[in-house]
Amino acid sequence: MMKLRSALLVLSAILLVACGKVDSADPRTTATTGEPASSSAPANASSTAPAAALDSQNGVNSQGAATLEFKKRIDAYLKIHNEAEGKVPNLKKTDDPKEISEREKALGEAIMTRRAGAQPGDIFAAEYQPYFVQIVQEDFKGRSAADRKALVAELPAKVKVDINTVYPTTLPLETFPPALLSKLPDLPPELEYRIVGRSLILRDVKANLIVDVLRDVVPTIPS
Repeated sequence: MMKLRSALLVLSAILLVACGKVDSADPRTTATTGEPASSSAPANASSTAPAAALDSQNGVNSQGAATLEFKKRIDAYLKIHNEAEGKVPNLKKTDDPKEISEREKALGEAIMTRRAGAQPGDIFAAEYQPYFVQIVQEDFKGRSAADRKALVAELPAKVKVDINTVYPTTLPLETFPPALLSKLPDLPPELEYRIVGRSLILRDVKANLIVDVLRDVVPTIPS
């Protein structure tokens, strides 16, 4: 009887030890499957890829947002231009130089009055200015020295180029370089780009008025 009881106790002990090994084997099996590592790896990869895409997207959106801001300021100027033009009598004779000049002057004065407090960068938005500089300077890098000098109009003595001033009649109104023009934001018919010295000018065509100036855009031309 005692031997049977002892045998039962030994058998129970063996069974308990065996169950403990099986239970403790489960965590080890889970750990060796690599499931935690595999589940965390895609998480890290997915968080890195969108970050890289976002950086690239931000770069694109920065220039896009700057372009929209520039366009917004162009539209605001056009509103002023149209209001001023509505106050100036229309031309009776479109082939009369004197009448054209008088209307041009009257329109310019009306715009200047409405923009009495205009400052540099009011239209050439600060957000887009670095792109203007980059575009112009990269264009000039691909030109010969003679071509660069031909594009830069030198200011006559004592002539000042500034906002709300008449574009100097002594400066030629040559065609803006088509290749460079194609890289810059589009303008409405009322406005055009001009290069004077090292400055990029925004000129009102109908009023012959300088409406904004971005200085030190054009690279220095060796003498």
